[in-house]
Amino acid sequence: MKLYGLFGHILRVAVMLFLFLVLPYLLVFGMPGKKDDSIDAVTQASIELPDQPSGDFIVLINTSLHKDSIEAWKEFFTDGDFGVIFEDIRCITAEGDATGMELAKRFMAQLPENQMTIRTENPTLLVSKAEAGYIDVVVLSKEMADALKLAPGDAMDGVTVIQVSGGKK
Repeated sequence: MKLYGLFGHILRVAVMLFLFLVLPYLLVFGMPGKKDDSIDAVTQASIELPDQPSGDFIVLINTSLHKDSIEAWKEFFTDGDFGVIFEDIRCITAEGDATGMELAKRFMAQLPENQMTIRTENPTLLVSKAEAGYIDVVVLSKEMADALKLAPGDAMDGVTVIQVSGGKK
């Protein structure tokens, strides 16, 4: 009888050790020697860029707001070699300009988080603001700019105009 009591006690202690030590370890770390099929953080660190919309686009930049970095922004918007740009930008696209919005979202995905914000605005009001220089950055499809009779260049003092074209940026 004493032997049976001692064996029962050893069994209870072994079960308790398994429940309190071994089982939590296995739940947290898994079985030793088993290959881990989970995805590591480094593999998924990069994001997939949205597709480049086809067509021609116009990017307008307020030159006075970006005096020191205008060349870097030109390189960025034309897919050139640009360094680190430390300025935040506020991008405006026209309501109803789906391809302009797609391109703006692609630009935003290429920058660090929160460096670029995008909003839409009434197209007529947007053209008035752009011609008066009351913008930061505007991304428009060429079709939308033509429909709004936007005249980039002469009538827009203080605004840098960048042509972005085709199926590539």
